[in-house]
Amino acid sequence: MVKIAYVTLLGRSDWALVNTYYAVASRGRKPEKVFIFTEEIYRKKLPAVVEAIKTISRAYRFTPEIETIVIPNNSFLEADKRFKELFQRLESEEYIIGLDITSGRKALAAAAVVQVRDFSVDRIIYMALLDMDFPNRPYMMIPRHMQRLKNFLGDGDVE
Repeated sequence: MVKIAYVTLLGRSDWALVNTYYAVASRGRKPEKVFIFTEEIYRKKLPAVVEAIKTISRAYRFTPEIETIVIPNNSFLEADKRFKELFQRLESEEYIIGLDITSGRKALAAAAVVQVRDFSVDRIIYMALLDMDFPNRPYMMIPRHMQRLKNFLGDGDVE
């Protein structure tokens, strides 16, 4: 059985993280573990985001372990170190890793992507919102044609 870990980055938009997770779960991806990386500036958003991940997961009948990792603001080196440690651990436990960079700030996203080259990451996900009239709404309240879920590894589309 394939074990899946989902690594996501929380930045300015908590809706971007939650909606991307919803889109991925609705397409059948059911991770056993979810890791939410954020910077100190966004720490206070974590409880609501964790609760949203739990709620979405329960709706699709799975209950991942959820871990949060807070990095000092703009600390590329610390983020790089923490992603490497996490990816090494997940690889040693034989997990396939999905990485969502939709909401992440540049220091986190760059550090995560730099580490991808050495580990079992099968997708780098980004959900583009094509119309900014819908930025702070739940996934199901945004017309689907206004959301483009992309996998930067493989053929590009996530379905």
